[in-house]
Amino acid sequence: MLFAAVVLVVGIVVLAVLKLAAPHKTGSLKGLPWHQQHEFFWGSARYLKRLLEGNVLTLFEDNLEQHRANDFRNYGSSIVGGKTVVVVCMPEDVKCILKTSFSNFEKDVTFQENFRELLGNGIFNVNAAEWKSQRAIASQLFSRRQLRDRMSHVFGLHAQQLVRILRGKLDGPVEIQPYFYNFTFDAINSIAFNRYVNSLSGNAEDCSFQKAFDQFQQCVVSRFIVPWWKVNRALQLSPEERTITSCVKKINEYVFDVVGDYVDANGQVRDDVTDDQTLTGLFLQSAVEEGRQFKKEFVRDMILNFVIAGRDTTASGLTSCIEFLTAPGNEHWQQQLGEEALRCFAGSTTDPLTFDDIADRSPIAEAVFLEAIRLHPPVPSNEKVCIRETKLPSGTVLKAGVYASWAPISTNRMPSVFGQSAEVFDPQRWITAAGRITTMYDDFMFPTFNAGPRLCLGKGMAILEAKIALLTIFAGLRFSRTLPNRKVSPITSITWQLQPGFEVNVHLAPSP
Repeated sequence: MLFAAVVLVVGIVVLAVLKLAAPHKTGSLKGLPWHQQHEFFWGSARYLKRLLEGNVLTLFEDNLEQHRANDFRNYGSSIVGGKTVVVVCMPEDVKCILKTSFSNFEKDVTFQENFRELLGNGIFNVNAAEWKSQRAIASQLFSRRQLRDRMSHVFGLHAQQLVRILRGKLDGPVEIQPYFYNFTFDAINSIAFNRYVNSLSGNAEDCSFQKAFDQFQQCVVSRFIVPWWKVNRALQLSPEERTITSCVKKINEYVFDVVGDYVDANGQVRDDVTDDQTLTGLFLQSAVEEGRQFKKEFVRDMILNFVIAGRDTTASGLTSCIEFLTAPGNEHWQQQLGEEALRCFAGSTTDPLTFDDIADRSPIAEAVFLEAIRLHPPVPSNEKVCIRETKLPSGTVLKAGVYASWAPISTNRMPSVFGQSAEVFDPQRWITAAGRITTMYDDFMFPTFNAGPRLCLGKGMAILEAKIALLTIFAGLRFSRTLPNRKVSPITSITWQLQPGFEVNVHLAPSP
């Protein structure tokens, strides 16, 4: 801790000299009269103070804190390194960035470099033509037919395994979060690579990969705060960079083993891939038909991007569901979920739920999941760099070089959209009088799944998986907090994950 503080102080001094020696190139944000502009020294000192206190807020908690202080209006800040960021939450501004003026904003080189070891040149880390090409191929993989014929069956089987494991832990404290990450990891391996993995039962190799995956996401946050991280990486100076190096090695060992199922030693797609109905197989078939040439590294990047898309969103959301459902005053939603589950199972829980079992029959499960990820979006904030001057509908003028960050964690809590109960967990807001999921909140009011051309392709898959998991679980189980008065807090990571130690007691559901 002391070493990190000393390094940060030295870095602030060096960067301050550079900042004073060079003019600011990003403009003055004159169209943002209400913004709180944190000057360079204050922004840097704030991080130093939190570091010394052991109280480094997550980046997205900081966004929410500032938006609350500004009545949920846009604000600007300068963070360590001196880059100017405008953090928006107004739906009309989010729409401008993600759709109306989509071509004016790109993934920043800084973001791409920070995540290069993990995402490579996968769809989450590229721009322009390469992104468009990969998305065009990937968009074919998440059709209604895929959801109905293959994915729902896989989700149902793994959900039943999860329930069997939880039944073996009745009345004892269970740290629930890892079970959801293991559940979604096992499921995406089946769907994307046709690999049977068993992290739910504690397989050491599968759990080791996930641990490395999570540690990378936690440690990479430091690269957004410490501009000299490349020096730290080259010389292995910081514990974060040493951890990242170790994690990347473990991740690559696992993923290149999967790559070998699809690509031979010469980098050519194997002949038997033409009959492969997994997401990876279908993706490579389409790529070959289009005449694309690629190396094993490309397949590796694609696979890792699939793992991220298929594991983190649903696991994070399911954890938040249990957090909210076990909070005081919300227990009745567990009972409603249980009643809906029994209707979907039609009286027998022997066979796994299918797509047809829950289609148009599970509004409560969907509403609970949507409400959980409204308040705790799996990716609470995101960022792009403005490459052409853009005037947002709110009047803020972004000059080229200014960073535009949109914060679902703030947009999703705006009273002007969700009413005065915007910060309260209430799944009923999603259910219409006719018992269906409302369509009144568009993707820009509720940007948890991104929006516009980059709307999450796996949105339908994530919701389907969550619904099947919740209904399978609550058909026979209920939960209560082991420590009701213990504060539940997220860790510092790119995605929403809870601090270790969130434990619940597992109970059998009362007889109907």
